[in-house]
Amino acid sequence: MQKLNEIIKSLDGKAVSSYSKLYGRYERNGIVYHIRNVYGGQFKYAAVTIELPCCQIFGNYAFDALDNIALTSHIMREFSAAAHMANDAMQQSESNVQKGFFLVYQFGTRVLPNSAVQWNGDSMALSLTIKLPYNNSSYSGGSVMAQTAQAHRESLCNRKKGVISAKALKILLTKNLPQLVEDFVSDFDIDALINAVALWHNQEYIRWFLKNNGYVSFVANGASLPRKGKSDYKDTNGAVPFIAPESMKINITLPNGDTACGMGIPKGITLITGDAYHGKSTILEALKEGVYNHVLGDGREYVITDESAMTIQAEDGRSIKNTDISFFLQKLPIESILPKNFSTDNASGSTSQAAAVTEAFETGCRLMLFDEDRSANNFMYKDEKMRSVIKNASTVPFLDNARMFYQKYGISSVIVVGASGEYFRIADKVILVENFVVSEYNDYSKEYTNGVPNFSPMPRRVDFTNLGRICLTRNIEIKDDSTIKIGNETVDVAECVPHATRGQLDFICSFIYYLTVIEQRKSGNIKESVLSLYKNLDSCSLEMIHQTGFRGASGVIEYVRPEDILSILYRLKSIAFKS
Repeated sequence: MQKLNEIIKSLDGKAVSSYSKLYGRYERNGIVYHIRNVYGGQFKYAAVTIELPCCQIFGNYAFDALDNIALTSHIMREFSAAAHMANDAMQQSESNVQKGFFLVYQFGTRVLPNSAVQWNGDSMALSLTIKLPYNNSSYSGGSVMAQTAQAHRESLCNRKKGVISAKALKILLTKNLPQLVEDFVSDFDIDALINAVALWHNQEYIRWFLKNNGYVSFVANGASLPRKGKSDYKDTNGAVPFIAPESMKINITLPNGDTACGMGIPKGITLITGDAYHGKSTILEALKEGVYNHVLGDGREYVITDESAMTIQAEDGRSIKNTDISFFLQKLPIESILPKNFSTDNASGSTSQAAAVTEAFETGCRLMLFDEDRSANNFMYKDEKMRSVIKNASTVPFLDNARMFYQKYGISSVIVVGASGEYFRIADKVILVENFVVSEYNDYSKEYTNGVPNFSPMPRRVDFTNLGRICLTRNIEIKDDSTIKIGNETVDVAECVPHATRGQLDFICSFIYYLTVIEQRKSGNIKESVLSLYKNLDSCSLEMIHQTGFRGASGVIEYVRPEDILSILYRLKSIAFKS
């Protein structure tokens, strides 16, 4: 650190633009600090990579490559917590602006590959952004009223530029930063890490078990499913633990020797029903989240769902481009609009849901999730009275063909219902929720239809040309915690990825940019284009696609499923499809 001390001393009183001289490699107690970049306008930020020998953290305990996702996710969460505490200690005597502070990424409750930690077996690199001190001596230079015009202009100029305080910078980089890292290493709980890795392996084993034993989802006994309001955080206020009905209970022996007992939802068509506010939608929301693994203490650690599951819902006003919805809407009143090549910038509930089913089929989805409250009734079913009134209907209800999707294409459905009995005729299983208690309901008749209609959407090729032009200008912005902007188009990511983390929004923007600008994808099968890039990611780190400099970016990217990327691409007006 002696070299860094000398550089800091030479910067005293100079403009903050001189912070760029901090670039370099510095070492203390076997830990290496790389100041890789300094950026920003009036306020400057340093991108720092901290290289830790694994022996200092793990001791003699050995992990292997299969542990990477759980290991790196847990370590960054712990480091984030340590940095929060360090900030609190640093900021007690002076303001953040004067002293600088550590910008800590806020992780959600999902266990995801991320760019914040890189582990190669022998060492670990942690990424951290630091807001550098900003001091302005012109504020204490006496009364502005007493200054000459020239002095006043110089004062205003200095206020914009700012100066460097060697004292503040030295405390931040040579005392507080090393102390943060060294305290993190000395206080690190290896047992908590071992438990986190074991949990992840258990979750992955359950996924394998479900796939190979005829199930699409699993909800463990004791799971805490309710969330606080619209957040993704556990509601501990009197939540009723989940208990599986005896008739649907399965036991799974886990790799660590424990047994997971809970409800297995089999392949086929499953209804979840009950009165309002009894918990049926809460279960569906947990199943949606089950495509990702969750951290210990989340309450849904052992809520596991087929990772290809997609939510099918009505989205009034969404964009649809050249999509074949003719299976569900065979003819439209406006003859110039062809259902086999349907496009609109303002879809109705039924057309948006028809497009969602076609898109799910195109992505290779094996489980579709429906909520009656968020579905278009005229898309889902027609009762006997409506069939007698509309004798020559050109629309085909989903319920008439839900069985076909499962029998012919292996696509199961889980549907939350509370108002119409039409759904019971197609169900393989019915789960009844009363006062947050689950049971299996069997008092209904099944009316499976004979014959298997042919659902074969018209193959199409994507055209990324216009999207690529927009991305080339880097006109990409993360607006808030659920919205991104590409060109002049705003996309509500929450419709595709509920409770997305800021890093997942970064991933989406980086992925789209890399796909269209770096790889220069212009056309082709959209699924193959996306999966090809994911295949490259499997052999490299997420940093391969990471793009910095987008407005609103967090500096960290976290993994997003290819199904979610495809859902977002389908909604962009700036791409087109050709038959």
